[in-house]
Amino acid sequence: MSWQLVVFASLNQAALVKRGLTREGIEVEMQRTPQSLSFTGCSFALRCRQEDVPRVAARCEELSIRPGGVFAETEAERNSQKRAFDVSELEQ
Repeated sequence: MSWQLVVFASLNQAALVKRGLTREGIEVEMQRTPQSLSFTGCSFALRCRQEDVPRVAARCEELSIRPGGVFAETEAERNSQKRAFDVSELEQ
């Protein structure tokens, strides 16, 4: 299973998107954005399955929230405790 990290500028943005997705039964995990991916000091991210990224994008659009980026978990780090992510495009 491939995972993506969708980065938001604030906790509030991430929480708003997560709330709607959770109501739809989409599994997302909210976490602090890794420092290497953070574009603001206190950004948060939603970790979701790759196939759920289009629904995350749609929810963001519904709320007029623009994510800071979408990052794909790298194969090398998938089975490790430390997660690494590569930049990917947000599908809309």
